[in-house]
Amino acid sequence: MGKSVSRVLAATLFAGAVGICVAPNATAAPSIYEPSITPCSHQFRTPFEPARPGTSAYWSPFGTADIVCYDAGFGVSHYQRDPGGQWHAMNQLIPGNYFINIFGYNHLPA
Repeated sequence: MGKSVSRVLAATLFAGAVGICVAPNATAAPSIYEPSITPCSHQFRTPFEPARPGTSAYWSPFGTADIVCYDAGFGVSHYQRDPGGQWHAMNQLIPGNYFINIFGYNHLPA
């Protein structure tokens, strides 16, 4: 009886070890092929609003609606979608102040 218990225990441990080694990693970091796009309008305010901690002023005729943070693994870029569906890049020319790129794109650069 002692040998069969030890064999079952050894087989169980072996199967568990193989399962751990073969299991895929579900928490992969974003790469250039899998960009991370998240809403981030809360990080901006219009220049006419009072300053809030952690926000930058954004000079745009569309306010601060529909802004996304686009991270392709080599830095975060910001884009805003206008009411017509065009995407506009946001450029920081002065620290703490972002300005809209007047030329729009049909899609995000993915």
